[in-house]
Amino acid sequence: MQKEQRKQIQDFLKDGDYSSAKEVLSSIQEAEGDLDYWYYSVHIARKMGDLDQAEKFCTKAIVLYPNAHELNFELGIIYQTKGDYKNATAYIKKVVDGFSEETTFPEKMDTLNSLALTYKMAKDTDNAFKYYNLALEVLVQELYDWIKSNQLQEIGEPPHTRLSSKAWLDLAMQIAIKNSAKDGITKALLPTGETAVKLMQQNPLIGRPFYDEGETRYILPAYFNAFANGLKLNVWYSTITNNTAMLYADTAEIRKAGEVFMESIDFLPSGSTYNAPIINFKDLQEKYGTKYWETK
Repeated sequence: MQKEQRKQIQDFLKDGDYSSAKEVLSSIQEAEGDLDYWYYSVHIARKMGDLDQAEKFCTKAIVLYPNAHELNFELGIIYQTKGDYKNATAYIKKVVDGFSEETTFPEKMDTLNSLALTYKMAKDTDNAFKYYNLALEVLVQELYDWIKSNQLQEIGEPPHTRLSSKAWLDLAMQIAIKNSAKDGITKALLPTGETAVKLMQQNPLIGRPFYDEGETRYILPAYFNAFANGLKLNVWYSTITNNTAMLYADTAEIRKAGEVFMESIDFLPSGSTYNAPIINFKDLQEKYGTKYWETK
C-alpha cells in the first residue's frame, strides 16, 4: 500500500466515510506482505457491519501476522459483537499482554477499556473491575509523568466536584507515593502546620508539584490542582468511572454506583458531547429514587 493510499483511507475513516475508504482499498491488489491492506480490509468490513466478511479477512490475515496487535484487537471486537465472549477476551487480552514501550497511551486505554467491557458483557464482574482499574492506572501514570516533567504555570483551582467525588484524590495520592518510591523517597507527605507555612513562604515553590527534603517528598497543592484539571482535559476518566459505576449497579451496590456516576459527571470535559454518565445516573435515580445521594 502506497503512502498516499494509506492517507486517503485514514482520512475517509476519520470522517466515517467507510464506502469511500472501501473503494480506495478495492483499487489495491491483495498482497500477503502488506499488513495495512489486511488491517483496513478487516476494519472497514467490521465498521460497515459485515461481521462475517470481517471475520473471514481477519482469520486469514492473522495466520500471516499472528502477533499483529491491530488484527488481534479487531478479531476480539468482532467476536465481542457476535457475543462470543470467550474468544473475544482471549484475543483482546493477547493485545494487553503484548503491551510494550512502543504501545501508545490511546492504544492502551482503548484496549483495556474494550477488554473490561467484554468481561462485563460476559458477566465476569471480577475481571471487568480488574481491567477498568488497570486502565485507571495507565491513565494516572500518564498524567503523573506529564505533571512531573512540565513546569506548572497558572494551574488555578481544581474543578468543582461534589463532596462524594473522592476517588480522584485517592488516585492522585497513590500514584504519587508509588512514583516517589521509584525516586528513592521513603516518605511522601502532605505538608501541614509549620511545614506548610514554611513551604508557602518559599516563592520558588509556586507552581511546583513537589518539594523534596532529604528522603521526604512533600506533595504540594499545585500537584492536586494539575491532577484534577488533567483528568478533566479528556473524556477517559469520565468514561472509565461511568463504566465502573455501571458494574456497581449491576452488582446491586446502588449507593456506590450513584457516587461513581456523580464523579464521572464532575469530570466531564467542558463542551463534551459524551453524556452517558448523566443519562445513566438519571436512570438510576428514576429506578431507586434520590434518597441515596446528594443532588447539589
